[in-house]
Amino acid sequence: MLVARKALVGIGAAVLLTTGGTATAVAQDGHSAQDARGVKASSKANASYAYAHATWKWKGAGSTGKVKVYVNDQDCNGYSAYAWIQFKRATGQTVDGDTYYWNSDSLCSGRGQTRNGPKFSDDFNITHGRVVVCQSDWGPDTCKYGRWHKNPKA
Repeated sequence: MLVARKALVGIGAAVLLTTGGTATAVAQDGHSAQDARGVKASSKANASYAYAHATWKWKGAGSTGKVKVYVNDQDCNGYSAYAWIQFKRATGQTVDGDTYYWNSDSLCSGRGQTRNGPKFSDDFNITHGRVVVCQSDWGPDTCKYGRWHKNPKA
């Protein structure tokens, strides 16, 4: 009887090891599915004249999903507010997204505007992203920079 119990314990341990290995493989596959969906990211920039908030998903080491940007011209001073997304490469260079998101001064007393933009991809690893909000006053640099959001896939 003692031999039978040891055999059962041995078989149970083997099953647990096998199941543990299978569970690990399933968890890794589940993680891969999560990677395909992307990791949520956001950045906010607040200046006395305007506010911007951007959201996107990191899809890979050098790419994002579509970007969604909200811009609100807050001071109605005759100059429109606009925003764009910046990305930082692993090499340290900062690159700008291709799209500017405007909130016309004629709409400044409203609730701002939300726009969807294109995906971003780069040949280099993108380590961070952020939103930048500016005023189109043609004067000195009036841009305010949001906090960098780290790309966990880079």
